[in-house]
Amino acid sequence: MTSPRILIHRTDGSLDEELRNAMASAPNVHPVFHFQSDLRGTIGAAKDLQPSIVILEIGEDFETLKTLVEEAIAAAPDATIVGVYDVHRLPASSTESSMMMRALRLGVEDFLRRPVAGSDFRQVLQRRLAPRRKSHRADGKLISFISNKGGVGKSTAAVNVAVTLAMRYPDRVALIDSSLQMGVCATQLDLSPDTTLVDAWQQRDRLDESLLAQLMTVHESGLHLLAAPENAIEASEIDDSFLSRILLMARRSYDFVIIDTFPLFDRTVMAVLDLCDQAVIVVENVVPTLQTVRGFFSLLDEVEFPQHRQRVLLNRYSTRAGGPRASDVGRYLGRNPDYVIPHDQRVILAANTGRPFVLNATRWNKAAAAIRTLADDLETFAVAPADGLPLDSVPTPQRTAADSIDSNALEDRLGGELR
Repeated sequence: MTSPRILIHRTDGSLDEELRNAMASAPNVHPVFHFQSDLRGTIGAAKDLQPSIVILEIGEDFETLKTLVEEAIAAAPDATIVGVYDVHRLPASSTESSMMMRALRLGVEDFLRRPVAGSDFRQVLQRRLAPRRKSHRADGKLISFISNKGGVGKSTAAVNVAVTLAMRYPDRVALIDSSLQMGVCATQLDLSPDTTLVDAWQQRDRLDESLLAQLMTVHESGLHLLAAPENAIEASEIDDSFLSRILLMARRSYDFVIIDTFPLFDRTVMAVLDLCDQAVIVVENVVPTLQTVRGFFSLLDEVEFPQHRQRVLLNRYSTRAGGPRASDVGRYLGRNPDYVIPHDQRVILAANTGRPFVLNATRWNKAAAAIRTLADDLETFAVAPADGLPLDSVPTPQRTAADSIDSNALEDRLGGELR
């Protein structure tokens, strides 16, 4: 008896029972069905489950079908793509044979006609359960930089990490500025893009990997930037579903996709979190910021974003103005920072002049060394075979007694909440 995993993407819920009934009379095959109805859920399930068969509902929207086929193959390369359709719901201008030819060109390999008959389903299983795609390019990794507090240097960190990786892998690293309301990545790179996410939106009906590459602006480091819209009005039509499509497409074209985000937990950030392999949460050792970020961790728990995909970056670290030590930050947040970038005025100056700090920093500079450590870990993670490979925590910088802040004083400042 076999129990193949079968992933079904559908908008018509009646298909669920139809498929179950079709298999009721099969004595030796008991498939495990997984049903999804949205793009992100389907691709996430394909990646996690590695199903033997992916069944996609075929309707009038062939652009969505194209995206689903491409992403399903990228996420589960050994799966067979099967299309299921209702001949009575085909577009008036389309015949059954023309629909099949069009779907075949997109990558659909077999078909089921509704209502699904048990004999037809069993024949598809017999034909298609053996995996065939053995050689495929590994997907790139999606790494987001997020925070629910502005002004913590999130974009600066994202830009410098992206440039560091791009210098190692020219033309293989993309930076997507999804901070739709006020993206600053282009400014920090001293670029004046001719195209932005708005152009991708306007070309959405014909957008593919080739066109996406043309919309990128190339930095001298070899980094490819897809810039944020120039203003909030231009950004108003771009939705989370389209951004998900952009990220999935970029993942197939680049080894690393770095995503900068707006400091607000909205549908766009949720779309990024749904798809990203790692989220770097940027904080500062400033008491009000720490209070805000601890609430942000609780929010991530509520939306079930797993901790093994979270990394905490303590940015602009300094105790000179009475800021809490890294160990105190870890105690308060309930987790130690994975990375600590010390405060360096030259990092801010570089951001203001549009010259990323890592381009000119010496090898002994502590801030640059911390950025390289983060890039090193992301590089290791990118070649790892399994999802959720733990990244080693970096030790916090050495401090003298003069740098310290008394833990009791910090507890008082945090309203007695220090754990």
